[in-house]
Amino acid sequence: MEQDNNLKTDNIDQQALDAYIQKRLKEETEKRGSQSEIRLESLRVVGSLLIIFVLGLFIVSPFVQLILRMINGIDDLPLMVTSYYVRYYQWTIRNIHYIACFTAVLLILWKILYLIVRRREGVHSEKHAPVKEMLVRMLPQILFALFALWIVLATVIRGHNEYDLTGHPYMYESIYSYICYALVYFFCGTVLFRSSHKRILLYALIFTALPINVLALVNEWFTAIRYFNGREVCAVFHNSNHYGYYLVMVIIASAILFVYEKKLIWRAVDAVSAIIGTMVLVINNTFGAFLSVLIVLISFAVYAFLKDRTYFKRALLVLGGYLLVIFVMSFWYSTIFLSITTFSKDLMNIAADPLEADNAGSHRWALWKGTVKHLPESPFTGFGVEGLLNTYYIGTPHNELLQYAEFFGIPAALLYLSAVVFVIASVMKHSRKLSKMTLVCFCVSVGYFASSMFGCAIYYTTPFFYIFLGLTYAELFRGKPAAPPEEKTQ
Repeated sequence: MEQDNNLKTDNIDQQALDAYIQKRLKEETEKRGSQSEIRLESLRVVGSLLIIFVLGLFIVSPFVQLILRMINGIDDLPLMVTSYYVRYYQWTIRNIHYIACFTAVLLILWKILYLIVRRREGVHSEKHAPVKEMLVRMLPQILFALFALWIVLATVIRGHNEYDLTGHPYMYESIYSYICYALVYFFCGTVLFRSSHKRILLYALIFTALPINVLALVNEWFTAIRYFNGREVCAVFHNSNHYGYYLVMVIIASAILFVYEKKLIWRAVDAVSAIIGTMVLVINNTFGAFLSVLIVLISFAVYAFLKDRTYFKRALLVLGGYLLVIFVMSFWYSTIFLSITTFSKDLMNIAADPLEADNAGSHRWALWKGTVKHLPESPFTGFGVEGLLNTYYIGTPHNELLQYAEFFGIPAALLYLSAVVFVIASVMKHSRKLSKMTLVCFCVSVGYFASSMFGCAIYYTTPFFYIFLGLTYAELFRGKPAAPPEEKTQ
């Protein structure tokens, strides 16, 4: 009897011990899981901050250039486009490119480390998407990678010219620049899928553009700013057209954010930025930039009417406000109306005799015509960076598609166009599922792309497009929206 009681006691003790061990194991597992989540979250935060920093560094680069000029105390008044002025900006952007490339390498290493930690800690993500779906999602990256590869192959097959490896002294874009744009800036942009991160970068653009634009008005109406180009309305840029590309992005970002923001204070900031930017745009007199903003705002109003009527009134308001500012400014500056008149005459001249309308579009027609005329001489590998300049005295064609075709061949232009069109079409197809900040980045990208049909790629504006195009595609690349749309604005 006593033996049986002892056995029962031993069984009870064993059960209690087993329960205690199970409890401790469960606690240890939960503790390790919590530590794993902390490690993974730390990796995510560090990676995101690194990308925000490097993309933000380029986005604020015009303002950084202004500050650097003030620190260095340039005494020439007015500041002209001298070799020093050009080289100083080139030095700034070159260092940002180095940081961006270094960051891209770190990002790849960070991703590898992130996957290693997940595997070691036993953290499993949701079921992986099928290979076909992943390849479709990665199509823009693949196309841009092929674009970069084609640049290398075309240069090797053709042989490099005097500007391929170092860039033109003024435009300052070598083959490495175009490769960097596609593989570094676009790639980094696609990693930032969170709406809050995009919002930070958008407001970095607005807050750093605002003082530049205000000073541009001061320079025009009151006193010359010694740190600006004194010949035209260029601000810190070399040319008024380049400033026009920048204004397109600033005005569109401000206008669309005004539509989507919920708090009055942010809408006020956006409205001030959009109005001042438009005022400068009228004085700047870049007709392609004016048309690009108008096209985007009209298209956005149509989109709001068809798919998101909650914001239709505000969409009409920003479109009307844009036209109103231009109308009021036209009492003092006839630039836009003169450009419309000239544009109409140019179209009629081209229709009447395309071969003799070389002056059309501020001589752009002559550049386009000359580029198309000589492309059959080297359709697959192009002529290299500024290849037609010394050979036929034909400068950059002021159309980025033609520019890529001239420099690196028609296949390069088609690969670039395919990547851009795929992103634009994908966003239009899934627009209702995407965050509002993604749609703002999308509008900025479309605005730049439209203006690029009348402009040229240059080292201090082109990366803006690749950054915002990458930010546009980030949610779709991830495979699903980061959060419900209503959580995206403040």
